[in-house]
Amino acid sequence: MPNELEVPSGEWLSLSGNAYGTTWRVDVVHAGDTSKSWLSQVQRQIEGMLTVIDAQMSLWRADSDIVAFNAAPDGTRFVLAEPMLQVVSHALAIARFTNGAFDPTLCEAVERWGFGARAVAAGLPDTMDLQQERRDWRHVMCDGDVITARAGLTLDLCAIAKGHAVDAVMEMLQSEPDAQAALVEIGGELKGWGLRPDGMPWWVSIEGADTETLVALCGWAVATSGDCRRSFTHEGRDYCHAIDPQTLSPVQTGVMSVSVFDPSCWRADALATAMMVMGRQQALAFAETHNIPCILNCRTSGGITEDISRALQRWFDTDD
Repeated sequence: MPNELEVPSGEWLSLSGNAYGTTWRVDVVHAGDTSKSWLSQVQRQIEGMLTVIDAQMSLWRADSDIVAFNAAPDGTRFVLAEPMLQVVSHALAIARFTNGAFDPTLCEAVERWGFGARAVAAGLPDTMDLQQERRDWRHVMCDGDVITARAGLTLDLCAIAKGHAVDAVMEMLQSEPDAQAALVEIGGELKGWGLRPDGMPWWVSIEGADTETLVALCGWAVATSGDCRRSFTHEGRDYCHAIDPQTLSPVQTGVMSVSVFDPSCWRADALATAMMVMGRQQALAFAETHNIPCILNCRTSGGITEDISRALQRWFDTDD
């Protein structure tokens, strides 16, 4: 693997496809002589990896592992295969780290609000029974690679699985001897490695309240969670797909979007969701405490604001 800041001399190639109800794209710098056949091989490898993740963790596939787990009788023991075992472990770690602001057990609530695979009636759902019967992330029982189904416990890994997929594709590219640098994007989640052949980093644009912020991804990933892509309006009020684990209702924190930067895309993905739940003040305090580079766009009484965490502001100060 070349040095992270070494300017590559290979050919800049691109490939793309569809997965998880969205699109993916890879830009990769290749140093070999048979770029066309190599690119076809890489395309097959990526599609194979994404298919495995989908078969294990998609809530839109009736035959997926996660759907089978959620429907299983109380006490049923499941052996988790990789990569789902790793994703569940990461999800529980972020749940502990954020004190439950990120919760991978919200499948039933997500579906009742109409953001899942199940069709629901028009109007707002009644979640009173769910409040009483639901088991949260603290009730997930894992013993090695075995997870036990519990009544009222339903897993939803959508807020971390896509980030994991970005990391997995990048790890595969980095293992290729002729790959020198790359940018991986799946549904707006991105990760960069190395430099482009022109000596520039992988620049990505983060949409803000009124402007776009350009950030260089060199060994870093960025993931964004927001309230504009999946939402509905009822009686003049907007409801987004991000569910508050405390109320089991769409978040009403005023946070429009959160973009988090981290070396691991799975972690950026999960933290962006958690900070949507936290709200502006708590999220900024959390970012300060844990040195998290992030951008928050929020609705306030004074209008729409954009907050850049101190950790990210130091990036810009260093560039200056």
